[in-house]
Amino acid sequence: MLARRPGLRPFIITRSTFAGIGSQTGKWLGDNVSNWEQYRFSIAGMLGFASIYQVPMVGSDVCGFVGNATETLCARWAMLGAFSPFYRNHNDIASIPQEFYRWPVVSRAAKAAIATRYRLLDYLYTALHKAHVDGTPVVQPLFFAYPEDPETFGIEHQFLYGDGVMVSPVLDESNEVEIYLPDDVYYEFTTRKILYGPGAKMWVRQVEMDEIPLLIRGGTIIPMREESAMTTTELRKKDFELVVAPGSDWTAKGRLYLDDGVSLEQTSTLDVSYTFDGTELTVKAVGRYDVNGVKYSKISILGINERPLDVKIALANGKPIGARRVEWDAQNEVVNVEVAISLSTSFKLQLEFGEEDEEEGKEVKEVHDEL
Repeated sequence: MLARRPGLRPFIITRSTFAGIGSQTGKWLGDNVSNWEQYRFSIAGMLGFASIYQVPMVGSDVCGFVGNATETLCARWAMLGAFSPFYRNHNDIASIPQEFYRWPVVSRAAKAAIATRYRLLDYLYTALHKAHVDGTPVVQPLFFAYPEDPETFGIEHQFLYGDGVMVSPVLDESNEVEIYLPDDVYYEFTTRKILYGPGAKMWVRQVEMDEIPLLIRGGTIIPMREESAMTTTELRKKDFELVVAPGSDWTAKGRLYLDDGVSLEQTSTLDVSYTFDGTELTVKAVGRYDVNGVKYSKISILGINERPLDVKIALANGKPIGARRVEWDAQNEVVNVEVAISLSTSFKLQLEFGEEDEEEGKEVKEVHDEL
């Protein structure tokens, strides 16, 4: 591979593996069967290889390899597979064709899931870089994040995608799933509305065929593209949204790593750290990677149940810069700040509240047993 493409990273996927193989290749989980049992088992297989055996690039044959997939199974698997590091629809020549476009429902589900995957692709790439540097798993079982909660120890069908997105797929032909939410703060992925985990099981009902239950874990900051694209080349031209999801202590942190995506040896990179202390967001960019005009177009700060008196933005040298627009979504408790700040720029954003408003913004809400 190196002889054919000197200086470029080889991409190799294997089924046969041994200790240490994750530093050289990715893995698919082998010939599975198109049924719900194998669908569910694919989650445990992915978590085992990614989080225990140190094979970050791993995934199953989406929709199953042997046997005939049903429309419902393939739709759910298309969405689940989008949150595995390695994502491929693949089956045996003796089985019925199962390309995503074969069924209208599956096509709809795949389009929605792939759009979300692409928006999060830089977030995934950052997680893969961290796995390369220090072994932090790209996908994690819940007990990795909540080691003091024994209720998470046996959970094998929910997982964290990176450190900030909780994935809780529907597990059968129904349109509902029972999930466990540790005692923590979460936010619905689409509406961004805050949810307080009760440290108990709860039901997610009426899950449409083109939906998969996703929650943003409190305490994280997630950089994502403002929209999806058809190719990674086009995706690299899209601007970023920065999603700040404060935890129970009202702080959050995150990271973004960028390079050219193909070279074995990088001549320049960009490493951006994000921290939030409850009112101030600090963005620190280090590196000389050329972002080609890509910028932050929106900063969303979640869990804010009072309108800020003011939002101030300043560069690292203290020079103030203006926001294009500031909007407070009262229903979902989100402050949306539209900006035009280069991805390679360090800056600070300050939310200003009255004393009573700030305390009200940290009020604990009632928990429920259903989403």
